[in-house]
Amino acid sequence: MKKMICILFTITAVGLLACCGNTQSLTVPLPQAAYLIDDAIIDEVCSSLVKSGLNNTDLYKEWVKDFSDTAAKKTELPRQWVAMNELKGDLYACADYWEASHSYSDANCRMTAMLLMGDLLRIDNPKREYDGTYLMMDIDAIENETKYSVLKAREFDFTTLFGEIEIPESGLSDALPQNWKEHGIHLDSKNVSLISVVMEDTMSPCAFVGHAGLLIDEGEYLLFLEKLAFEQPYQATKLHHINDLVVMLSSRPEYAAEDGKEPSIICQNDKVIGRIETNYYD
Repeated sequence: MKKMICILFTITAVGLLACCGNTQSLTVPLPQAAYLIDDAIIDEVCSSLVKSGLNNTDLYKEWVKDFSDTAAKKTELPRQWVAMNELKGDLYACADYWEASHSYSDANCRMTAMLLMGDLLRIDNPKREYDGTYLMMDIDAIENETKYSVLKAREFDFTTLFGEIEIPESGLSDALPQNWKEHGIHLDSKNVSLISVVMEDTMSPCAFVGHAGLLIDEGEYLLFLEKLAFEQPYQATKLHHINDLVVMLSSRPEYAAEDGKEPSIICQNDKVIGRIETNYYD
Protein backbone atom coordinates (compact mmCIF):
# COMPACT_ATOMS: atom_id res chain seq x y z
CA MET A 1 0.00 0.00 0.00
CA LYS A 2 2.85 2.39 0.89
CA LYS A 3 4.52 1.56 -2.41
CA MET A 4 1.30 2.39 -4.29
CA ILE A 5 1.00 5.75 -2.46
CA CYS A 6 4.58 6.62 -3.36
CA ILE A 7 3.98 5.75 -7.02
CA LEU A 8 0.84 7.89 -7.13
CA PHE A 9 2.67 10.80 -5.47
CA THR A 10 5.50 10.56 -7.98
CA ILE A 11 3.11 10.49 -10.95
CA THR A 12 1.23 13.50 -9.57
CA ALA A 13 4.44 15.46 -8.98
CA VAL A 14 5.76 14.73 -12.46
CA GLY A 15 2.42 15.78 -13.96
CA LEU A 16 2.46 19.07 -12.07
CA LEU A 17 6.00 19.80 -13.20
CA ALA A 18 5.07 19.11 -16.81
CA CYS A 19 2.09 21.44 -16.61
CA CYS A 20 3.94 24.26 -14.88
CA GLY A 21 6.91 24.53 -17.24
CA ASN A 22 9.46 26.83 -15.58
CA THR A 23 8.80 25.88 -11.97
CA GLN A 24 11.34 28.34 -10.57
CA SER A 25 8.97 31.20 -11.34
CA LEU A 26 6.27 29.55 -9.21
CA THR A 27 8.35 29.99 -6.05
CA VAL A 28 8.36 33.78 -6.45
CA PRO A 29 5.10 35.59 -5.64
CA LEU A 30 3.57 37.96 -8.17
CA PRO A 31 4.44 40.53 -9.31
CA GLN A 32 7.70 39.00 -10.50
CA ALA A 33 10.14 39.93 -13.24
CA ALA A 34 13.14 38.65 -15.18
CA TYR A 35 15.62 39.93 -17.69
CA LEU A 36 15.57 37.69 -20.76
CA ILE A 37 18.97 36.08 -20.24
CA ASP A 38 18.27 32.50 -19.16
CA ASP A 39 17.43 30.21 -22.10
CA ALA A 40 14.54 28.52 -20.28
CA ILE A 41 12.90 31.87 -19.50
CA ILE A 42 13.38 33.04 -23.08
CA ASP A 43 11.68 29.85 -24.31
CA GLU A 44 8.84 30.32 -21.80
CA VAL A 45 8.20 33.89 -22.93
CA CYS A 46 8.41 33.04 -26.63
CA SER A 47 5.86 30.25 -26.13
CA SER A 48 3.48 32.84 -24.66
CA LEU A 49 4.03 35.07 -27.70
CA VAL A 50 3.15 32.28 -30.11
CA LYS A 51 0.08 31.29 -28.09
CA SER A 52 -1.09 34.92 -28.09
CA GLY A 53 -0.94 35.18 -31.88
CA LEU A 54 1.82 37.77 -32.02
CA ASN A 55 3.90 38.13 -35.18
CA ASN A 56 7.60 37.63 -35.98
CA THR A 57 8.19 35.59 -32.82
CA ASP A 58 11.15 33.68 -34.31
CA LEU A 59 12.82 36.95 -35.29
CA TYR A 60 12.10 38.38 -31.84
CA LYS A 61 13.79 35.35 -30.28
CA GLU A 62 16.82 35.94 -32.50
CA TRP A 63 17.05 39.54 -31.30
CA VAL A 64 16.72 38.47 -27.66
CA LYS A 65 19.27 35.65 -27.96
CA ASP A 66 21.74 37.89 -29.77
CA PHE A 67 21.56 40.47 -26.99
CA SER A 68 21.66 37.83 -24.28
CA ASP A 69 24.59 35.86 -25.67
CA THR A 70 26.79 38.80 -26.66
CA ALA A 71 25.99 41.27 -23.87
CA ALA A 72 23.63 40.37 -21.02
CA LYS A 73 25.21 36.99 -20.14
CA LYS A 74 28.55 38.72 -19.61
CA THR A 75 27.17 40.91 -16.84
CA GLU A 76 26.14 40.20 -13.25
CA LEU A 77 22.45 40.89 -13.89
CA PRO A 78 19.95 38.44 -12.28
CA ARG A 79 19.25 35.38 -14.45
CA GLN A 80 15.96 34.09 -12.92
CA TRP A 81 12.50 35.28 -11.94
CA VAL A 82 12.64 37.50 -8.86
CA ALA A 83 10.16 39.74 -7.02
CA MET A 84 9.52 42.77 -9.21
CA ASN A 85 11.12 45.25 -6.81
CA GLU A 86 14.24 43.03 -6.54
CA LEU A 87 15.09 43.06 -10.25
CA LYS A 88 18.11 45.34 -10.05
CA GLY A 89 21.59 45.62 -11.48
CA ASP A 90 23.89 47.69 -13.63
CA LEU A 91 21.83 47.89 -16.82
CA TYR A 92 24.48 49.98 -18.54
CA ALA A 93 27.01 47.16 -18.17
CA CYS A 94 25.54 45.60 -21.31
CA ALA A 95 26.46 48.52 -23.55
CA ASP A 96 30.21 47.94 -23.78
CA TYR A 97 29.74 44.25 -24.56
CA TRP A 98 27.15 45.01 -27.27
CA GLU A 99 29.34 47.64 -28.91
CA ALA A 100 32.39 45.36 -28.81
CA SER A 101 30.61 42.69 -30.87
CA HIS A 102 28.32 44.72 -33.15
CA SER A 103 28.90 47.45 -35.70
CA TYR A 104 25.24 48.44 -35.78
CA SER A 105 22.60 49.80 -33.41
CA ASP A 106 20.73 47.70 -30.90
CA ALA A 107 16.90 47.67 -30.92
CA ASN A 108 14.83 49.66 -28.44
CA CYS A 109 11.37 49.40 -26.85
CA ARG A 110 9.39 50.86 -29.77
CA MET A 111 11.15 48.77 -32.41
CA THR A 112 10.55 45.59 -30.40
CA ALA A 113 6.86 46.33 -29.82
CA MET A 114 6.38 47.11 -33.53
CA LEU A 115 8.09 43.87 -34.52
CA LEU A 116 5.76 41.73 -32.38
CA MET A 117 2.54 43.53 -33.29
CA GLY A 118 3.20 43.01 -36.99
CA ASP A 119 -0.02 42.60 -38.96
CA LEU A 120 -2.11 42.84 -35.78
CA LEU A 121 -1.45 46.58 -35.93
CA ARG A 122 -3.54 48.45 -38.52
CA ILE A 123 -3.18 52.14 -39.29
CA ASP A 124 -5.81 53.31 -41.76
CA ASN A 125 -4.39 56.78 -42.36
CA PRO A 126 -0.67 56.97 -41.55
CA LYS A 127 1.31 60.18 -41.92
CA ARG A 128 3.25 59.96 -45.17
CA GLU A 129 6.26 61.87 -43.88
CA TYR A 130 8.14 62.31 -40.65
CA ASP A 131 9.86 65.61 -39.95
CA GLY A 132 10.36 65.17 -36.21
CA THR A 133 13.58 64.58 -34.29
CA TYR A 134 12.64 62.32 -31.38
CA LEU A 135 12.78 59.10 -33.42
CA MET A 136 16.08 59.90 -35.17
CA MET A 137 17.96 56.95 -33.63
CA ASP A 138 15.06 54.56 -34.27
CA ILE A 139 14.82 55.64 -37.91
CA ASP A 140 18.58 55.46 -38.44
CA ALA A 141 18.60 51.83 -37.27
CA ILE A 142 15.49 50.89 -39.25
CA GLU A 143 16.70 52.46 -42.50
CA ASN A 144 20.33 51.36 -42.40
CA GLU A 145 20.47 47.89 -40.82
CA THR A 146 19.22 44.82 -42.69
CA LYS A 147 18.43 43.19 -39.33
CA TYR A 148 15.52 45.63 -38.99
CA SER A 149 14.28 45.49 -42.59
CA VAL A 150 10.92 44.08 -41.47
CA LEU A 151 10.31 47.43 -39.76
CA LYS A 152 11.48 49.51 -42.72
CA ALA A 153 8.52 48.25 -44.76
CA ARG A 154 6.22 49.96 -42.23
CA GLU A 155 8.29 53.01 -41.41
CA PHE A 156 5.42 55.51 -41.72
CA ASP A 157 3.20 53.33 -39.53
CA PHE A 158 6.02 53.35 -36.97
CA THR A 159 6.46 57.13 -36.99
CA THR A 160 2.68 57.72 -36.93
CA LEU A 161 2.34 55.51 -33.85
CA PHE A 162 5.38 56.67 -31.88
CA GLY A 163 6.46 60.08 -33.21
CA GLU A 164 5.68 63.57 -32.00
CA ILE A 165 1.98 64.28 -31.35
CA GLU A 166 0.30 67.65 -31.04
CA ILE A 167 -1.00 68.27 -27.52
CA PRO A 168 -4.64 69.39 -27.68
CA GLU A 169 -5.97 72.24 -25.57
CA SER A 170 -7.55 69.67 -23.24
CA GLY A 171 -4.10 68.49 -22.20
CA LEU A 172 -1.57 65.68 -22.46
CA SER A 173 -4.09 62.97 -21.48
CA ASP A 174 -5.91 63.43 -24.79
CA ALA A 175 -2.85 63.52 -27.04
CA LEU A 176 -2.40 59.79 -27.73
CA PRO A 177 -6.15 58.93 -27.85
CA GLN A 178 -6.60 61.76 -30.37
CA ASN A 179 -3.68 60.44 -32.46
CA TRP A 180 -5.19 56.94 -32.56
CA LYS A 181 -8.57 58.33 -33.62
CA GLU A 182 -7.18 60.72 -36.24
CA HIS A 183 -5.07 58.07 -37.96
CA GLY A 184 -7.34 55.08 -37.50
CA ILE A 185 -4.96 53.05 -35.35
CA HIS A 186 -6.18 49.58 -34.29
CA LEU A 187 -4.55 46.61 -32.55
CA ASP A 188 -6.56 43.55 -33.59
CA SER A 189 -6.18 41.30 -30.57
CA LYS A 190 -8.40 40.34 -27.66
CA ASN A 191 -5.59 39.53 -25.25
CA VAL A 192 -2.66 41.73 -26.34
CA SER A 193 -2.47 45.50 -25.87
CA LEU A 194 0.16 48.17 -26.46
CA ILE A 195 1.33 50.05 -23.38
CA SER A 196 2.70 53.54 -24.08
CA VAL A 197 4.30 56.08 -21.77
CA VAL A 198 3.40 59.46 -23.26
CA MET A 199 5.64 62.36 -22.30
CA GLU A 200 5.64 66.08 -22.98
CA ASP A 201 8.60 67.29 -25.02
CA THR A 202 10.90 69.70 -23.21
CA MET A 203 11.74 71.78 -26.28
CA SER A 204 8.47 72.01 -28.22
CA PRO A 205 4.69 71.96 -27.56
CA CYS A 206 4.19 68.31 -28.42
CA ALA A 207 4.13 64.84 -26.88
CA PHE A 208 5.88 61.59 -27.80
CA VAL A 209 5.90 57.92 -26.79
CA GLY A 210 8.89 57.71 -24.49
CA HIS A 211 8.48 54.01 -23.78
CA ALA A 212 6.43 51.13 -25.16
CA GLY A 213 5.78 47.47 -24.37
CA LEU A 214 3.21 44.77 -24.92
CA LEU A 215 0.79 43.48 -22.27
CA ILE A 216 -0.52 39.93 -22.69
CA ASP A 217 -3.50 38.61 -20.73
CA GLU A 218 -2.48 35.06 -19.79
CA GLY A 219 -5.69 34.43 -17.83
CA GLU A 220 -4.11 33.72 -14.44
CA TYR A 221 -1.75 36.69 -14.71
CA LEU A 222 -0.68 39.53 -17.01
CA LEU A 223 2.65 39.33 -18.84
CA PHE A 224 4.37 42.60 -19.78
CA LEU A 225 7.19 42.48 -22.32
CA GLU A 226 9.57 45.33 -23.00
CA LYS A 227 13.04 46.22 -24.22
CA LEU A 228 14.22 48.68 -21.60
CA ALA A 229 16.23 50.88 -23.99
CA PHE A 230 18.98 50.77 -26.60
CA GLU A 231 21.77 48.50 -25.28
CA GLN A 232 19.73 47.55 -22.21
CA PRO A 233 18.05 44.18 -21.54
CA TYR A 234 14.76 42.70 -22.66
CA GLN A 235 12.48 42.24 -19.65
CA ALA A 236 9.39 40.18 -18.83
CA THR A 237 7.15 40.97 -15.86
CA LYS A 238 4.25 38.89 -14.48
CA LEU A 239 1.55 40.93 -12.76
CA HIS A 240 -1.65 40.37 -10.80
CA HIS A 241 -3.38 43.45 -12.12
CA ILE A 242 -2.73 46.33 -14.49
CA ASN A 243 -2.35 48.62 -11.47
CA ASP A 244 0.89 46.73 -10.72
CA LEU A 245 2.15 47.81 -14.13
CA VAL A 246 1.27 51.44 -13.46
CA VAL A 247 3.18 51.26 -10.16
CA MET A 248 6.24 49.74 -11.87
CA LEU A 249 6.38 52.28 -14.69
CA SER A 250 5.70 55.17 -12.29
CA SER A 251 8.71 54.18 -10.20
CA ARG A 252 11.16 54.76 -13.06
CA PRO A 253 12.65 58.27 -12.90
CA GLU A 254 13.40 58.35 -16.63
CA TYR A 255 9.66 58.60 -17.40
CA ALA A 256 8.94 61.42 -14.96
CA ALA A 257 8.11 64.85 -16.34
CA GLU A 258 10.57 67.67 -15.98
CA ASP A 259 9.68 70.59 -13.75
CA GLY A 260 6.85 72.66 -15.20
CA LYS A 261 5.65 69.96 -17.60
CA GLU A 262 2.48 67.89 -17.39
CA PRO A 263 2.86 64.50 -15.64
CA SER A 264 3.61 61.70 -18.08
CA ILE A 265 0.65 59.52 -19.06
CA ILE A 266 0.42 55.71 -19.28
CA CYS A 267 -1.93 54.36 -21.97
CA GLN A 268 -3.25 50.91 -22.80
CA ASN A 269 -3.86 51.13 -26.54
CA ASP A 270 -5.77 54.45 -26.77
CA LYS A 271 -7.06 54.50 -23.17
CA VAL A 272 -5.38 56.35 -20.31
CA ILE A 273 -4.72 53.99 -17.37
CA GLY A 274 -2.35 56.00 -15.22
CA ARG A 275 -0.41 59.17 -14.59
CA ILE A 276 3.19 59.46 -13.36
CA GLU A 277 2.78 62.11 -10.69
CA THR A 278 6.43 62.55 -9.67
CA ASN A 279 8.59 65.00 -11.57
CA TYR A 280 12.18 64.89 -12.76
CA TYR A 281 13.55 66.82 -9.82
CA ASP A 282 11.81 64.94 -6.98
